[in-house]
Amino acid sequence: MKPVRALTLSSVLAALSVLLLFLGSLLDVTDLAAVMVASFFVTLVVIECRGAWPWLLYIVVSVLSFLLFPGRFVTLEYALFGGIWPILKYWLERLPRLPSFLLKLLIGNGLAAAAAWLGLKFFGLEVPASVWLKAAVVILWDLLLTRLIVLWCVKYRARFRRLFR
Repeated sequence: MKPVRALTLSSVLAALSVLLLFLGSLLDVTDLAAVMVASFFVTLVVIECRGAWPWLLYIVVSVLSFLLFPGRFVTLEYALFGGIWPILKYWLERLPRLPSFLLKLLIGNGLAAAAAWLGLKFFGLEVPASVWLKAAVVILWDLLLTRLIVLWCVKYRARFRRLFR
């Protein structure tokens, strides 16, 4: 993809991600859903743009969410798990299946636990009681993200590419 188009796509998805994270921060129930949708936006940039664009999207959304609505747990969830997970997934799935699965399980749960621990200890945030359940959702999110990637590549990617000719 041309750099101007990659910048445009990343910018639009960054704005949508920040908006979703704000909406997710309004209710404790919707925070994980907002992080997952914003995470899928990073996945789209990984698929379509590659290179440094996913990292830039992740950094921009993380910094903006910390600046615009500090003191919300959803910002930690995105910064420590949701935003970086698609990028890590891309690199970890290049490994053989068993080491990839074990590393994804270890890193994913470690990132989710780190978000909860940092929220409690350093930021003084009130971490929802369901955060420990969220650590168990890591594998389900990985499987769902894999299905969404396949759906995007098979069904919607050709339509998207026609828009960006």
